[in-house]
Amino acid sequence: MKKIPNYSTAPQKPSAGFTLLEVLIAVVILGLSITAILQQFSLALRGGSAAQDMSRAVLYAKQKLEELKTADEVAIGSESGSFEDGFLWETSIEPYPLPEPEGMAIAEQLRHELVQLTARVIWQSGVQQKRVELSTLKLVRKKEWETS
Repeated sequence: MKKIPNYSTAPQKPSAGFTLLEVLIAVVILGLSITAILQQFSLALRGGSAAQDMSRAVLYAKQKLEELKTADEVAIGSESGSFEDGFLWETSIEPYPLPEPEGMAIAEQLRHELVQLTARVIWQSGVQQKRVELSTLKLVRKKEWETS
């Protein structure tokens, strides 16, 4: 008669693989970490895009301000337009008021006056409208002194 081995008391060899539970936990941890990393990349790309738009807007505003500063004729008023990439611009030239009343009396006797040059660049960023504004002063010859 053949003896049937008793498997319950036989020494068992340790398994060489992972259990199903260990594999599932590893997949969940891997999925969560990849999701977090991709969200960080997305956030960094949005921040880079916003910085690029802001840099472009400042560059455009500087360009318009330089055009106003180097213009031979300066007329009080405003202009507007747009760049090819969707950025809008506005420029304005306004008389610059002197802060003191005594200064106004002296300023009326001078042949020059100060004007404030302003350049604004406006663009759409998602649902928000963003804006950059740069200003400077320019000393110009008064109109009544140009003929004499």
